Amino acid sequence: QRVLLPQGFPESVSPDYVQYQCWDSLQALCSTMAGSLSTRSVLEAVGVGDGAANVTGAALTWILRGETKIPRIPEPNSQNS
Repeated sequence: QRVLLPQGFPESVSPDYVQYQCWDSLQALCSTMAGSLSTRSVLEAVGVGDGAANVTGAALTWILRGETKIPRIPEPNSQNS
């Protein structure tokens, strides 16, 4: 209970905290579901999961899974300019 609720609950929060938290949790769930469906649609569009999928689809899957070892080019910051 100490992990899920703010210290001193319910005296330490406003009266509408529980209602707010319910709506916030529902929004997070919907956002996660939308992201998952979007990713699935993009992968299906390039042929991932299809027996006739091409190399581009396989490469995209490999990149999206984060298995590349390609170093990222650091962005210049204001101290180096």
